[in-house]
Amino acid sequence: MSENGKLSVKDGQLVNEDGKIMRLKGMSSHGLMWYPEYTNYRSLKTIRDYGANVFRIAMYTEQNKGYIYNSKESKKILLNTIENVLGADMYAIVDWHTLKDKDPNENIEKAKEFFDDISRRYKDEPGVIYEIFNEPSGETSWQDIKDYANIIIPIIRKNSPDAIILVGTPNYCVDLKSPINDPLEYDNIMYTYHLYTGSCEGGYKYLIEEAIKNNIAVFVSEWGLSPEKGTNNIDFNKATEFLDYLKKNNISWVNWSLSNKDEPYSAIDPNVEKLSGWNLNDLTESGKFIFDSLSKK
Repeated sequence: MSENGKLSVKDGQLVNEDGKIMRLKGMSSHGLMWYPEYTNYRSLKTIRDYGANVFRIAMYTEQNKGYIYNSKESKKILLNTIENVLGADMYAIVDWHTLKDKDPNENIEKAKEFFDDISRRYKDEPGVIYEIFNEPSGETSWQDIKDYANIIIPIIRKNSPDAIILVGTPNYCVDLKSPINDPLEYDNIMYTYHLYTGSCEGGYKYLIEEAIKNNIAVFVSEWGLSPEKGTNNIDFNKATEFLDYLKKNNISWVNWSLSNKDEPYSAIDPNVEKLSGWNLNDLTESGKFIFDSLSKK
């Protein structure tokens, strides 16, 4: 983070403080209240040593122990994590992780309070990025998202005028056509795209290319390695193709997730109790792939 300083968006690309195009690559926490042990400084320093330069902090909103029900405790963990990420010299994405609450407007009053507090605390910190909600879904429209964004973004901008802000897109963050056709009217905005390899058929290429043609900045704020439908097999060739495509087009990415939860997307083997300093034997097959990908320029 200290190498690149304050980030901005120019002509649909993320650039550093010298105006050079750059990419962020890193990992996401799982839910902060479920796996807080992987947000300690040495955990984050380990992924930094493997090559990560960003860490996404997933603050679940509605799920059990989420911010809506445990705001004081969850905020303490969030603030500690932000400090650890910055201390490890990485960019910190503060992710308002909506999921069960499909429309971000459902808890907008809490979101207003949350982003006002965090952006005020870190108003002079170039290393903090704001993801104003995770995955809108169900009947949530692009207009619903814009209505929410047009309330939350000015709150952040009042405190932190130039911060990078990530905005989710409809249908679990796969609908880039909506912001391409009707973008928000703010600077330093990026639109999120999410992908899991088991349900990916390559359509991302068309969508991202359309975004690039229209100077719409895309950030893959969550992607994961999942088995092909009806099998237990992860297609690592498909994952390699995806990352190669992102590299070719200077698209930043964050992988789900730095935890030992017993699920295909987790980086750490469920039987491993180490909280930092992992070697390849401590990782799942997905984790080995991701840590190797982080190490590549």
